[in-house]
Amino acid sequence: MRFLPTCSEGSTTVASTKNLAQDAAAVLPDLRGPADDAFRTAFQVSPIRMIYYDTDMVIRDVNQAFLDNDGFTRAEVIGRSMRTVMGDAICERARPAIEAALRGEPQVSTTWGLRRATRDRLIRIRHEPVFDAAGKVSGLIVLIEDTTELYELESRVSMHEEVFRQSTEAMSIVGLDFRFIWSNPANARTWGFTAENIVGKHLVDVIGERGFLDRAKPNLERCFAGEQVEYHFAHMSENGDIAYFDLNCVPFRNSTGEVIAAAVTRRDVTTSTMMKAELLRQAREDALTGLANRYALEEELEARVAQCAACAGDSDARLSALVLVDLDGFKVVNDIAGHSAGDTLLKQVADLLRTIDKVDMVARLGGDEFALVLSACTAEKVMAACQTIIGALETTPFDWGGARYSVRASVGVAMLDREAFEAATPSIYDVINWADRACRLAKERGGSRVAVYHPNDTEIQARFEETGNLRVVQDALLNGRFELYVMPIAPIDGVSGHYHEVLLRIAGSDGQMLAPAAFISAAERHQMMIPVDKWVVRNVLERLHRAPPDLQLTVNLSGQSVGDPQFRDFLVSALDDFPDVHGRLAFEITETSAVRSMETARDLIKALRGRGCGVILDDFGSGLSSFGYLRKFDVDMLKIDGNIIGDVVNDPVQQTIVAGIVAVAGKMDVRVVAEFVADEYMQETLRNLGVSFVQGYHVGRPRPWADVIGT
Repeated sequence: MRFLPTCSEGSTTVASTKNLAQDAAAVLPDLRGPADDAFRTAFQVSPIRMIYYDTDMVIRDVNQAFLDNDGFTRAEVIGRSMRTVMGDAICERARPAIEAALRGEPQVSTTWGLRRATRDRLIRIRHEPVFDAAGKVSGLIVLIEDTTELYELESRVSMHEEVFRQSTEAMSIVGLDFRFIWSNPANARTWGFTAENIVGKHLVDVIGERGFLDRAKPNLERCFAGEQVEYHFAHMSENGDIAYFDLNCVPFRNSTGEVIAAAVTRRDVTTSTMMKAELLRQAREDALTGLANRYALEEELEARVAQCAACAGDSDARLSALVLVDLDGFKVVNDIAGHSAGDTLLKQVADLLRTIDKVDMVARLGGDEFALVLSACTAEKVMAACQTIIGALETTPFDWGGARYSVRASVGVAMLDREAFEAATPSIYDVINWADRACRLAKERGGSRVAVYHPNDTEIQARFEETGNLRVVQDALLNGRFELYVMPIAPIDGVSGHYHEVLLRIAGSDGQMLAPAAFISAAERHQMMIPVDKWVVRNVLERLHRAPPDLQLTVNLSGQSVGDPQFRDFLVSALDDFPDVHGRLAFEITETSAVRSMETARDLIKALRGRGCGVILDDFGSGLSSFGYLRKFDVDMLKIDGNIIGDVVNDPVQQTIVAGIVAVAGKMDVRVVAEFVADEYMQETLRNLGVSFVQGYHVGRPRPWADVIGT
């Protein structure tokens, strides 16, 4: 048989089991009879493109779908060869299928179209032989079907099936009889099955009776009732490992909307759950000692206050106490032996406090302060526990580097009893404040002793007053009610340039200015001095930038700000925004705060002096080791503590102390400021002792910024 190239658009051929035109007449136009008419009608109206050509590869007929899709008219194709109509590339690619079909073997192939009408479309092509009455092939019918959408749908379905199969999330369908209807491998693997053999298993046989009755059954019953259910559970494997899961159960409905099963998705959240638990532990735990931290303590106190408030402190079984332990002499260990020694001592104390009987919580508040919470206790039992703490610390010396250090503690107690609730239900900050006040009292009395705070004594009024002052500070920050005052610092020789110390006041509701003592202590106690200091710094820098160029100021920084590296970053950034004021600005840091936060203070001083700002060590002489610490701080001035200046005119001892401070400062090229100078006699005495600057009511009282400097 002579072969001519055909127009089939297929390259891969598959033998077909069907023969569309078996026993049909050889040439469609010659068909006769009702059945033949029906066949011709089907040929013409079919949406599938069809071409009939003879063994010489001459097109004898095409249907309308082919003409519409390929853009031909009948006159352009009937009687023409396939190569002329369809082109060489298509005909050559179809050669294997044509040869097989002409031998009487139906062929099916799928390929991507080459013609403009079929480009980027997936085409399925069937080559069906047409036999004459003698059973010989008289021609071929080619059916060209666009299967792109079907292919894409099948691909999506296949992809979805593969996603379900490979998903690490466990997925399953559970029937109303609590048996698995379907499962992906991830779900089956968890329980030791395959996706095939878990089907039909009852949940009891898979997760166990307890897991079924306690967890799965009640939640699935809610789902079967039409509710979407989510829950979390933990599962312990045979080897003791615990895994955590989140489950989502969605009602699975039939076409009528009836719930016939539950679609269950189970996600392993072990890693995230354990991470959250670890973060929660870290958030509630002191990193150094492993004790509870302040946050955890406050949570515990919140519950204790609520519990005691419910019975107004009447039930001994529900009474609680907060015990604050402040180490005496910790700074000595830290300064002499170093921070590693200090950290080791804190761990040793933490271990000791853990051994105290009948203690519900031991926490570290920070630094060398610890707290204990006791419950179901009387005052006598609390005092006994506190004495045990003091005795245990005193009899457990701390050895480091061949040296032995004694460890003592001051202990303050706040009882949550009937007395504590007589005035009002205290806040947790009230309770901490009470214990802190008692602890300070114990320290003032010499340390190594216990003091108990009683809210019905004279201090209760002070507590309410401080709380009110704290609200005043908060209101001033929110509503801008702070006012800047200045107080002169004069050169004692009357020649050198003078300074003004910036002071802070708050305008009361009556328009009167509140003195610093009325609100600074409250702000310090409740950790609010950093935002106060930031307000002062921002306002001073902006005003100094606009002020006369000969104006020189000093600004006080609180101990909280000095000890906070983030405040240092804030201050440096704020100063960098106003480089023109650096040489006209000095910052006052108290000796106590500098010593307490030595490394941070030294970094702060270095940053300030590096920008041309001055640094004044305030309240110098208030500590016991002032001269020893002086060499550690690179400062420009010392401001002698007012208690030393008190009676310097008549007291030879005070005169000697001042002269000594001046002498040491002179050797270090540091000038000395004396404050609380009340009269000319005192100023003259200080002049003779070598003091460089004086400050006090004799020099000038504090006045509003606007009255002295202007805008």
